[in-house]
Amino acid sequence: MDATSPAQARAMSAEAAVVRRFVHRFGPVAWAHAAAPGVSGARTWHYWWHAHLVHAFSEAQEHRPDPRRARLLRELHRGVTLRTLGRWTTPFYDDVAWMTLALQRYDLGDRRIERLVRRLDDAIDPAVGALPWAVGSSLYNAPANSPSAIALAWTARRGSAVDLDAWVARALDDPGTGLVRDGVEHGVVRPELWTYNQGVAIGSALALAETAPDADSRDAHLARAAGLVAAVERWCAPDGGLFPAVGGGDGGLFAGILARHLAEAAVSFADDPADDERRAVSDSARRLVRVNAEALWEGRRGDLFPADPRWAARADGDDLDLSVQLGAWITLEADVAASVTD
Repeated sequence: MDATSPAQARAMSAEAAVVRRFVHRFGPVAWAHAAAPGVSGARTWHYWWHAHLVHAFSEAQEHRPDPRRARLLRELHRGVTLRTLGRWTTPFYDDVAWMTLALQRYDLGDRRIERLVRRLDDAIDPAVGALPWAVGSSLYNAPANSPSAIALAWTARRGSAVDLDAWVARALDDPGTGLVRDGVEHGVVRPELWTYNQGVAIGSALALAETAPDADSRDAHLARAAGLVAAVERWCAPDGGLFPAVGGGDGGLFAGILARHLAEAAVSFADDPADDERRAVSDSARRLVRVNAEALWEGRRGDLFPADPRWAARADGDDLDLSVQLGAWITLEADVAASVTD
């Protein structure tokens, strides 16, 4: 991977800005504040945002290995350990799933992974065929089940991953658009369409294809991933391929998560360049990532990226959230990953 490419340079710039504005070191530990200094609640610590922060640093380390980043990653791990009193869990199963994915990206041999995936597997309600959003919740949603399926697919619990992926397809796929709806609560489907739910559904299908026991199973999962990429492309086509934006807070991460998994699709479907249909899926996924990465880059002001790439960044409001700047960085790292298929 060319460390001097424009995509790498843009990702390096976004990474440096996140570190400079949000990451704080306290001796041998580190963590990030939720917003830029001066914003109300700026010093809040977010478990879910830290899962994606660790994940993004791990992606950057793969793209641009650096011992200084490796040291910061260890410090961030110590920070999560300290903040969670060594448990690395919360009552929210979606958060636990995202953190598990971050740890798997960092080191598949990490002993904490087995404890976390066991917690996810044990949370599956056999009467529903899915796990709830949180302990005691009646909401069964995509952001808990699709990332859990990805996490479980990379372990000895692949059967549970297959079941969760099938539940999402059966319960949440919108027959009109092919997109994944948000969740089911008390038997009623929540119809909201969020970018990150499309991303993790793609990621789930790709993880199951990668770990499939035979060619037929692999092709079935790849077909689902391809259908989801096509649905996202249709969804975003009226706006030139730009992802829907939902502002700051947790929503600041949504588009970046979609970009991350579209980049995975770009790489996975490029594996067989002689297959025109798969190559077309790869090209579509890469194009979506590139359009959004370039729009974010064009919308930056100084080292600040916009929550909505249709507008220029502003030094106030949502653009000062860690989630927004981290989401932009994730998109730019996704562009690096997808660039290998050019």
